[in-house]
Amino acid sequence: MTTNLNTFKEQVRKYGREYAITQDMIRLGFLDLTTEELNTLKNGMGELRKLWRKSSELRQEMGNLPDVESMIKEVRRLRIERVRKEKVVKKAQKIEAQKAKKEADRIRRIETPLYLGAGVSAGLKYKDENGEQLNALALPMIHNAKDWAEAMGMPAEKISWLCYHRKAATIDHYHRFKIPKSKGGFRTIASPKPMMRQAQSWILENILEHIPLHDAAMAFRPGRSIAENAQRHQNGGVIIRIDLKDFFPSIKFPRVKGIFKSFGYNEGMATLFALVSTDAARINAELDGQKYFVALSERYLPQGACTSPTLTNIICRNMDKRLEGLAQKFGFTYTRYADDLVLSHPDKDTKVDFLIRCVENIISEEGFIVHPEKTMIMRPHNRQNVTGIVVNDTPNVSRRDLRNFRSFLHHYETKGEEAMTKKLGKNARSYAQGYWSFIYMVNKEVAMKILGRYGWLKEVA
Repeated sequence: MTTNLNTFKEQVRKYGREYAITQDMIRLGFLDLTTEELNTLKNGMGELRKLWRKSSELRQEMGNLPDVESMIKEVRRLRIERVRKEKVVKKAQKIEAQKAKKEADRIRRIETPLYLGAGVSAGLKYKDENGEQLNALALPMIHNAKDWAEAMGMPAEKISWLCYHRKAATIDHYHRFKIPKSKGGFRTIASPKPMMRQAQSWILENILEHIPLHDAAMAFRPGRSIAENAQRHQNGGVIIRIDLKDFFPSIKFPRVKGIFKSFGYNEGMATLFALVSTDAARINAELDGQKYFVALSERYLPQGACTSPTLTNIICRNMDKRLEGLAQKFGFTYTRYADDLVLSHPDKDTKVDFLIRCVENIISEEGFIVHPEKTMIMRPHNRQNVTGIVVNDTPNVSRRDLRNFRSFLHHYETKGEEAMTKKLGKNARSYAQGYWSFIYMVNKEVAMKILGRYGWLKEVA
């Protein structure tokens, strides 16, 4: 019995419990196996035993390894933490990208504004300028608002501020006031405020003054005067004077923009230059305590802007050329002093009706309107007055105007400067000295006689 038990234990140790049990079952007659089958079973059980031992060893070794589930949880935690950090970085990058895009858009709007108000923003494209033409005219190469601002020494963001057109604005870039006309009524003057004046002065000095004008244009030009304008028609047999109606207001924004574009500037810059050079008539209004300056008209050349006179001369070049050609064809001399057109002929019997109709047609075709009540035909038996100077013989100020001026000087001395300033609506002393300078320019002899009586005028002699 003891021997059998030891044998069983030995078999369990070598081949495993299943093999030992199988041997007992054979011995007791419960299983009938051949020797070959028994050896196969024995070998298989031995191999199985080895595998179990190996498995046990592996399990023992794995017991020293970290907890896999804990490792998976740690990996998951690290991954979540990484994803969260990536989201924070991506969010920060997105915010920075949005800021950069916003800043780039702000800079783009400053340097190349694409909208400057209703009715004036079409074609705001800052390319395709004609460089050859700009160079030929010796004009500065300005591509966009940034270039212009740098050339002026002005912050770039102020360009859109000056140019933006609103029907109802809370700011006005002009001081507006009225002065009496010589023949009744009032003329509205729009005097630009400092920054607008700076921009307009730059346009005048760097662009407009470089553009050649027609010789017939006598006003607003260095070295030209009303005296020279009058001298060209001295002793005329017949003198025709034609006045243009609403001269400055008739020159609208699109026409001014077209002029700057014709110099070679791209359409965007032509628009900016034209917006600075034009303005609309405005009135003051108040709504809910807020003051507004409400536009009453389209934009046009304002009287008071330093750019307006020269722009009129440039815009009138083609009209001057056509009218001079017509005048020469009929033997006339032609000049234009702002809106005052003068044609003269040495023969007092020259027919003028057909010529006047031709002149009026050309004026109409050039986009201007003749003031019908101011067309005058003056022959030698009339007082021939050209821009305030009598040209029948020696150029002189009319007797009536001299008489009125002497009367003014008398009242100035008897009533005082303050009373005459109030009556005149402008500084009486400045007016007196200015008019005396006009007389001096036309006829020095007469002017010196007046100076002998009113010596205080010598400040401008």
